[in-house]
Amino acid sequence: MSEPALIPAVPDTLPWHEALWKRVFEMQAHDRFPHALLLSGPRGVGKERFARRLAGALVCESAEITSRPCGECRSCQLSMAGTHPDIQWLAPEEEGKAIRIDAVRDLIGRSTLTTQAKGMRVFVISPADAMNRAAANALLKTLEEPVPSSCLLLVSSAPHRLPATILSRCQKLVFPPVAEAAASAWLRAHAGAEGSEAALALAGGAPLLAGTYLEQGRLDQIGRLISDMQALKNRKANPLAVAETWANLGAQAVLDSLKYVINDLVLASAAVSPRLFLPLHREDLQALIKNIHLQELFRFMDELFGLERQLGHNLNPLMLTEKLVNSWLDTTRPEKN
Repeated sequence: MSEPALIPAVPDTLPWHEALWKRVFEMQAHDRFPHALLLSGPRGVGKERFARRLAGALVCESAEITSRPCGECRSCQLSMAGTHPDIQWLAPEEEGKAIRIDAVRDLIGRSTLTTQAKGMRVFVISPADAMNRAAANALLKTLEEPVPSSCLLLVSSAPHRLPATILSRCQKLVFPPVAEAAASAWLRAHAGAEGSEAALALAGGAPLLAGTYLEQGRLDQIGRLISDMQALKNRKANPLAVAETWANLGAQAVLDSLKYVINDLVLASAAVSPRLFLPLHREDLQALIKNIHLQELFRFMDELFGLERQLGHNLNPLMLTEKLVNSWLDTTRPEKN
């Protein structure tokens, strides 16, 4: 099995993280920093970025706590280069896959080693909720009997998926949603004004996720996805061709996009007017929802979540998108609506 990747370079802090950093500094100043810290909150608010910087701070050699990471000491230089021997990152081998027990056991073995530089050994698991049950159980013993001079950082946008035994042994650092003005200002500064408001709406106000969506061209992808769904509904598209197109976009990306679409279709079907994920496609969604029962949309949403769980167990992407296309055809079958 491949070794855990060394942590990426230490990033700059984000403006909406100031209160969280103050709490971290207080923990260190009063010698109350936990052996296990759970960083939780919505996707796209910078939890992993915070974890990278925190890992750098924990190995920093500066005597001044509030200046860590100082960016000048030898440990900071190694952290910024992504080569610090005492900082390691555990993530799924592929997006959407599970973190397995052998990877966690390897991490546990490394946590017992003596630090190679001044400071602590820091291990980051992100996303922690990607651990399968066996992996989570393997981690539990380390949480119950922590190794001195080591720290475990768990990063999760879905902490409810973690076992209660894991949650109860971690101190929590909760990341709140980013204020709308701060999110908009940051995104405009880093990605430009074009498409930023639509991307923020899609990302639920999370600026880093919105930036990722802009880089990926996700807004255009969703527009094409809605067109495909309408064509399938009208029986004017080749289902196999659509399934292949969706598979090429990436199974996880298609699942995420479809959840946004179905969420807004449910709201349109229920005749309510809250903030939509896809406000630019309001008219397209109104056309798509015609003659589809609400219960059928809920059934399709259940199918999405079921297939997403299977994706973590090596389900073939094309097989997954074929199932999605067939399920949508069944959802829009005239005699069912």
